[in-house]
Amino acid sequence: MLRTFTFDDSKSVWIEEEHTLLLHDICAVLDEEKEIIYLWTGPKSSKQKFRDSYKQVKELLSNFPDLSIQFFLAEDNFPDEIQKNLDSLLGNIDLGKKKNLKLSRVILIRLYSISIIVTVFFPILLILNLFSSLLWPISDGYHWVSSTLYNTWINNSKIYVIITLVFLSINALIGIIETENQIILFSINGLIISIGFLFYFNQGIFLFLFQEGSTLTDYLISPRDIIIFLLLNLVATLTFEIPNIYKLISFFKTYKKFIF
Repeated sequence: MLRTFTFDDSKSVWIEEEHTLLLHDICAVLDEEKEIIYLWTGPKSSKQKFRDSYKQVKELLSNFPDLSIQFFLAEDNFPDEIQKNLDSLLGNIDLGKKKNLKLSRVILIRLYSISIIVTVFFPILLILNLFSSLLWPISDGYHWVSSTLYNTWINNSKIYVIITLVFLSINALIGIIETENQIILFSINGLIISIGFLFYFNQGIFLFLFQEGSTLTDYLISPRDIIIFLLLNLVATLTFEIPNIYKLISFFKTYKKFIF
């Protein structure tokens, strides 16, 4: 019978694990029948964590006083049965393909799952809010909008951008911690564009050339200006939204079993 344990460095103890194994883990696989314990070191585990886990191996062995356990340390070339056990715990994580997303900590996987959803969702709200301008009534061939509605429209857009900025920053931080270049690239791309949005929307009433007949409380805007404005913002948003949608889909395909 095989039993697997992972090392919890926060408590300096070995914990029995039956379901998942991540790249930052250090795993001990005990073959009770052959009385051998194998130590597997994840490619993203630190040297300090390895030293701490190695010191605690004797404590783990003390839990099995009836066995004369031999200790076996290796990075690969495990017996087939042990390797299959490790592979099943690793699941869809591919150790050999650097291009695949490989977050190594459960807490970061769950945090990123929330963050990437928010990152994708709020730009969609932004676009819907901006395109609501097409519903403004038309008077004498121009869109008519009150100053109150116009300011609310701009302020809501800025709120959506700020929320997106916050979660893009979280994504970037996770990417830096895990050295995941794709996450870093997509996040920085989104951050640059979102910051540009903020500067752009801060122009307020100067975003458009109001037409003759406009007052301090009512604005007349050319439909052509609205269309150009919307197309520019749509293209800019899709520049970082499409990569993040791709990341969202690929992420959940790989890590759904660690999230739910």
